[in-house]
Amino acid sequence: MSSEFYSDTIYGQVVPYESDLDDKYQLAIVVDGEEEFIVEPDSNGRNLSEYVDQWIKAQVYVNETDDGFFVKIREVSLDEDGWKYDDDSW
Repeated sequence: MSSEFYSDTIYGQVVPYESDLDDKYQLAIVVDGEEEFIVEPDSNGRNLSEYVDQWIKAQVYVNETDDGFFVKIREVSLDEDGWKYDDDSW
């Protein structure tokens, strides 16, 4: 099983997440309407629950594995313009 770690800034919508992997994963950030970044449930990740169904800009550490993209939240802010995005904006 391979994995890749890197730092990134992502823009997306926070959504509830049901995991087949483990019950501890409860949130994800959906980017481009399809790609899910599963939020690590540390203190910063749990605080993301106040942003469910809202658009955010998040500075994250990404752990890309065979099971998906897992993110550790470093910093997050509400993206007020998120609702204006459409397929052509990406």
